[in-house]
Amino acid sequence: MSKKIFLLIFLVHLSLAAQSMQGSLFADQRARNVGDIITVLVVEYSTASSEAKTSTSKQSDHGLMLYGGSKSAAYSPKQGIRGEVNNDFDGGGSVKRQGQLQTKVTATVNEVRANGDLVIQGTRTMDVNGEKGMTSVYGVVRQQDISGANTVYSYQLAEAQIQYNGKGVVTDGQKPGFLTRMINKVF
Repeated sequence: MSKKIFLLIFLVHLSLAAQSMQGSLFADQRARNVGDIITVLVVEYSTASSEAKTSTSKQSDHGLMLYGGSKSAAYSPKQGIRGEVNNDFDGGGSVKRQGQLQTKVTATVNEVRANGDLVIQGTRTMDVNGEKGMTSVYGVVRQQDISGANTVYSYQLAEAQIQYNGKGVVTDGQKPGFLTRMINKVF
């Protein structure tokens, strides 16, 4: 048998083995069907700020004066009523909020819409030193936005719902106590 035929047979066997393990060597491995898996690269930054300033002022001045009479009463002391009202208000406030989330979540294709868009959903739970963190991702992705590595950025998702919830000692330490919460509700 010649070396060329042997090499050809070897390549055919290698190709068939690869197909049986993971599909074609040359096929695109991007998610496209229900049940396929895709990795969502969650890269979210948000910053918001709001500032308000209010200033009002109102001033009223009222008065009534009675002067002395004529001739002999001309020297009587003057009498009067005087009133003054002042109302000032100066208020202000500002709110700043900033958030950042970077992680990877593997999601599953739940639906393929008529136009080819994929509805995906996935959850990732991590437990580090008793601190649990759960990231959930839901959204719709266009097939053309999926990279050759079968990944998509979170900002490319339509109808995106990205949640991160933590629970544990650190999270509990940041919550006000029961008594503080009750006082805040009353006042």
